[in-house]
Amino acid sequence: MRSHKHILSLLSLVLISFLSYSQNQLKADSIEKEIKKGIMTPSQEMEAYYRLSTHTISPDKRLEYAEYLLKLAESARSQEYLIKAYMQIGIAHRFMSNLERALENLFKGAEEADGKPQFKDTLAEIYAEISTCYTQNGDSENALHYGSKTIEMLRELGKKQPLALSLLNFGYDYYLIGNYDSAMAYYNEAEPILKELKFELGVAYIIGNRALVYWKQGNLKKAKEDLFEAIDMLKPMGDKYGMADYYNQLGSIYLEEDNEEEAIKHTLAGLQMAKSIALKEQVRDASYLLFQLYNRRGNLEDAIKYQTQYYAYKDSIQNLETTQRLGDMRTEYEVGRKQAEVDLLLQQRRNNQIIMITGGVLLLAFICLAFIVYYYFKAKNTLSKQLAKQKDDLVVLNHTKDKFFSIISHDLRGPVNTLNGLITVSQLYLTEGKGDKVKGMVDKMGESVDRLTKLLDTLLNWALQQRGHFPYVPERLNFDELMEEVLDMFRDTAVSKNIKLEFNSDETHYLLTDRNTTSTILRNLVNNAIKFTRFGGHVDISAKKDPAGKFCVITVADNGVGITEDKLNGLFNLDEKISTKGTSGETGLGLGLQLVQEFVQLNKGKLHVESKPDKGTTFTVHLPLVSDLSSNS
Repeated sequence: MRSHKHILSLLSLVLISFLSYSQNQLKADSIEKEIKKGIMTPSQEMEAYYRLSTHTISPDKRLEYAEYLLKLAESARSQEYLIKAYMQIGIAHRFMSNLERALENLFKGAEEADGKPQFKDTLAEIYAEISTCYTQNGDSENALHYGSKTIEMLRELGKKQPLALSLLNFGYDYYLIGNYDSAMAYYNEAEPILKELKFELGVAYIIGNRALVYWKQGNLKKAKEDLFEAIDMLKPMGDKYGMADYYNQLGSIYLEEDNEEEAIKHTLAGLQMAKSIALKEQVRDASYLLFQLYNRRGNLEDAIKYQTQYYAYKDSIQNLETTQRLGDMRTEYEVGRKQAEVDLLLQQRRNNQIIMITGGVLLLAFICLAFIVYYYFKAKNTLSKQLAKQKDDLVVLNHTKDKFFSIISHDLRGPVNTLNGLITVSQLYLTEGKGDKVKGMVDKMGESVDRLTKLLDTLLNWALQQRGHFPYVPERLNFDELMEEVLDMFRDTAVSKNIKLEFNSDETHYLLTDRNTTSTILRNLVNNAIKFTRFGGHVDISAKKDPAGKFCVITVADNGVGITEDKLNGLFNLDEKISTKGTSGETGLGLGLQLVQEFVQLNKGKLHVESKPDKGTTFTVHLPLVSDLSSNS
């Protein structure tokens, strides 16, 4: 028999404070009246529907309440009640013998709770229920696996009552595979805990389950005495789940003793109780037993009736394909957990590589800076009559060099991160034996290196042009071409985060700005948008003329994490460095937006930003266009 364990697991899955009220329909009716008053807060309403789902005696009602709780939790973004809703939906489906749907929802709840200490007790309850589903399906291996995990977690948490009930369930799993000594050991460990807590329902199940062990050990008299005692204890509690199963067990024992009259009497009692609350497994087991009994007595009409009923319920509960799918669910869940651990290790390794590459880039930047400063000092030292002026120039130069060093580090970070990502993907392909895909990665790495070399040459040439300040050499620039050059640097980074990167322009725009500072503005804005946009988001870039036709209005909008109001107020403060990690852990120096502000002003433009936390950010830049006269000339 594989039926009565499910009520034990149910008892271990509801909150401790509600255990004494489980299956209390009066309590459920009272809660429903409170809900109808319509004066509850969203949090109180979710708690009320959770209690309803745990108290109702009807599996259909439990499913209805739990599914509504799921909608409330999703709307309120409450992870706690989302987990509880999945758990109760799983329990409802198990009561209706829909084991595949039950495990599907229970594993969803486990995935949400796994790795979060505040939900560890709920995860233990879910594992207990998963174990029960596998027991109900006859899959002892998976039942024992999750039962063991449940007991281990509950021992750590010090939860006495759930621990005792899980020990009871675990003992029943061992009973099912014929390991009666282990079953008895777990029952004996659970019994004093339940007696200490004065939990009579649990004690009744200890007595009833232990009676089954006595039966299998050949002590039929003791088995019947204890089963009757368990039934008498369950009657005043109205627990039809356990009574139906124990009546079926009595029928089997009396059949073994060839006492057909008593066997039919008790099996019919179990069948009546099972049908009254739609317990498919108990109805199936009672029907098979009655088929055997009436067949032995030569009553073929009733024998055929119960045989037909047995096959109808058996086919609705279990088949080999379903059993395989249920087993695969554990594999998928465990593989998912392992993959998460592997992803974390890979991310840590990528971070270490980024640190090493960044260190090399910084060293190169220091060497370049030292080279420039050396020749600057050598040229100035020959002018002894201008010592006073040299001091002032040196202060300005150092300030400019610091900014330029920040630009080099900031602008090289994106291409280097992209190159590192391509290397990592290539390593994974080689490890997985997908050598044919590596060529494509190598081509992309070549393209990334070309872009990195071009960017470095541009930055170094720019560095050699400046003399104590950033040069401003306005020229006629094709904005659309410049924008495409910038986007080429970040497309691979966007792809790695599954971010949709789009650029729209109503026409070709010609700017009258400095090429290097304009490129730096665009690189910083696009890099920031990708950096703070979550996986699967989008970044939209657009360009159009203002109504007067004097400025090109450029917008860079994302649906990322957004910026809080206090950070927004100090975003362009040159005395502050606000460095925040990106959605994938990307780091920065906190100078990018300050440089954008400075370079926009240098190019006689305007900069505006709007942002809402968790909604996204939009930067709007006004840069001067080439006048019609200049354009025609």
